[in-house]
Amino acid sequence: MSGVHRTLAGIQASARSFIREPFTVVLLVVLPALSIQIYGVGMGQFPDVGIFAVSGSVATVGRITGAVFATGALAGVLGLFQMISARHADRRLAICGFRGVELVTARFATVAVASAVVGVVATLSLVVLVDDPITAPIATFSGLAIAGAIYGLLGIVVGSMLPRELEGSLLLVILADVDNVFASGLFGIEDSITQFAPLAHPHAIVTQAVVEGSLATEHLVPALGHLSLFALLSVAAYTYQIESGGDA
Repeated sequence: MSGVHRTLAGIQASARSFIREPFTVVLLVVLPALSIQIYGVGMGQFPDVGIFAVSGSVATVGRITGAVFATGALAGVLGLFQMISARHADRRLAICGFRGVELVTARFATVAVASAVVGVVATLSLVVLVDDPITAPIATFSGLAIAGAIYGLLGIVVGSMLPRELEGSLLLVILADVDNVFASGLFGIEDSITQFAPLAHPHAIVTQAVVEGSLATEHLVPALGHLSLFALLSVAAYTYQIESGGDA
């Protein structure tokens, strides 16, 4: 079997581990729409008395915030389970002849695909649930996909340090929630602080795409910078886990 075929086999095996559970598929489809609607309705209940530092509709900003949160949290949990499943499964694959680069490529490709799928679902949910038409759906999807990829990689990092399903999932959801509050711009926190939040720039890309219908190019490079940073951290975490035999 060639290296390409082994990598594709690894991606298919990782993908099957998710989709073989119907409940997981239902969560991927339902949770983004549910989160978007809850955030939008919840934020829309606040009176317009200057509480939030937004110039447009609070309900729309709430739905955008819900979309970014759902995408990041779901992708993060998927990345966590990728790491947990890799701890022993990839050791056996290595014994069967899989090379390290093929294994890490398969794991990372699965996280990228999962992030893209969640991004598509969240984008479609926004198109349906936001009051005004979204004229830049591709830019909206790009921001959400980057948010998902960043948290998918963060899930791999967390899974290497805290390889426990419940504790790791809770940590990722809490991180995504707090990160999202910083990134949302709802509370007028100084940009010099919020720009370091992993979701800050993806959130800005999605907001401009939904509200103004354009791509926030000034946020694209910093967002990809965060993505590159977490890619390096996750490669280091994955390599450490495989080389340590998954027992760390």
